[in-house]
Amino acid sequence: MKAAVMENIGEIVVKEVPRPKAEPGGVLIGVKACAICGSDMRTIEHGSSSVKPPRILGHEVAGTIIEIGEGISGFRVGESVVVAPAIGCGECDYCRSGHTNMCPNLETLGFEFDGGFAEVMAVPAKAVRQGHVNKIPEGLSFEEATLAEPLACCINGQEPLSISIGQTVAVIGAGTIGLFHTELALLKGASRVFLVDVISERLKHASLLGKDVITVNSSEIDPVKEILSHTNGRGVEVVIVACPVGEAQNQALQMVARRGRISLFGGLPKDKSTGYLDSNLIHYKEVGVFGAHASTAIQNRLALSLLADRKLGSAIKYVTHILPLNQIEEGLTVIKKGEALKVVIKP
Repeated sequence: MKAAVMENIGEIVVKEVPRPKAEPGGVLIGVKACAICGSDMRTIEHGSSSVKPPRILGHEVAGTIIEIGEGISGFRVGESVVVAPAIGCGECDYCRSGHTNMCPNLETLGFEFDGGFAEVMAVPAKAVRQGHVNKIPEGLSFEEATLAEPLACCINGQEPLSISIGQTVAVIGAGTIGLFHTELALLKGASRVFLVDVISERLKHASLLGKDVITVNSSEIDPVKEILSHTNGRGVEVVIVACPVGEAQNQALQMVARRGRISLFGGLPKDKSTGYLDSNLIHYKEVGVFGAHASTAIQNRLALSLLADRKLGSAIKYVTHILPLNQIEEGLTVIKKGEALKVVIKP
């Protein structure tokens, strides 16, 4: 079968590789669509402690079951599914309490296991056993279904923020993740969302989200001063940093209101992850700062439901590029240039 293999940092090659087999309790998925995630970009450019090349990346996967391992029930060949990729051990305290994404032995498809930038992907038995293979609701395309994984991560990231009716929110980063966060905040009743980015082309997508979204081009104006001016100097109740930029984290502390909440949603490269936060702002303003990592199978099912019910409108608006597997490098390039929202690869 064909697959896009990360051979080394900075090197991804489309080539023939052996087709995987379904282990007992596992399934094989014929991949119909796999979207490129920001973490895929970081892994290719900087490497990851979770990825030992050669590795097939890709964890935002949708496809059909083509083979069922021994001992499986509840699924049939031909069913359309997505996979919640972050798989816990199923036995530790975090897994037993439902916070499987916090499992100290977490393993992820496309990182520790080969992922979806391939014609066929194997799903291990422990993922099937723990409910990570979720059926795609009727009427949702494979391309739209790939968005369940990033949307689930946003759902997870917003859980500790307690966004409620009438509150104001700032989202730094207007990529797909930032737009999802914006839509979820509005769905929860936020009165206004300030969407901040340095790329004007990205901010144009905010027009899809309604009149309660105010765009701020931080390459032209100071986003902190702009947001403070719109809020009578008070700041916003919630800031979500949806980009991998350290300085944006400190800007979040400056624009958040006293007793506000911040989500550091966008992870930073490991060699650039320190030295940005002014802890006195956290201390004296009594700010709650939260991390966010991955999502659970339950959140993945909720994301599928939101997409299928069109709670965020038609999700296809986020898919700006659909490319075949042999053009995956082109997809990586348009993302790096800021010319794309979501790039979907179709093996």
